[in-house]
Amino acid sequence: MSTSKPNSFPLVYLLPLRLYVGLSFMIAGQDKISMGGWGAAYATKLYDFALANLDNAFSIYRPFLESVVMPNAAAFSIFVAWAELLMGLSIFLGLFTRLGAAFGIFLVLNYTFATGHPIWLPGVDAAYIWALFTLMICSAGRGLGADQILRSRKRIRLFT
Repeated sequence: MSTSKPNSFPLVYLLPLRLYVGLSFMIAGQDKISMGGWGAAYATKLYDFALANLDNAFSIYRPFLESVVMPNAAAFSIFVAWAELLMGLSIFLGLFTRLGAAFGIFLVLNYTFATGHPIWLPGVDAAYIWALFTLMICSAGRGLGADQILRSRKRIRLFT
């Protein structure tokens, strides 16, 4: 006799996807932080990236790049580096997975807007957005993750 609910999806099937996406963002963030200055050394690369993609960026995003990101490249480099590391750690551990995945979608969308790559066409950026969306709506951290422990103790239900 099965104790599972009808139409329930075993979230453990999302474990490989969750671990891969989390690890890839942790590595990306750690690479930026290891450049030095807690991620501030990445500022030159961030500025050069924004400058090189300025002509390709979506027209509604270009003013944000020119007036906010490029003049504050040092602050944004620290933010991006730590956001990637912490968001990746959140997804990898399955801790507040929905919040981490939502923030990951935000990061990938900002990158896509800056490069001008259409998210509706197949590509790595679109694949990450769909993977993060899947992890978010399924709350994949409840399958062998910290969210499962938090949920079972009924202490924290928000974002788990």
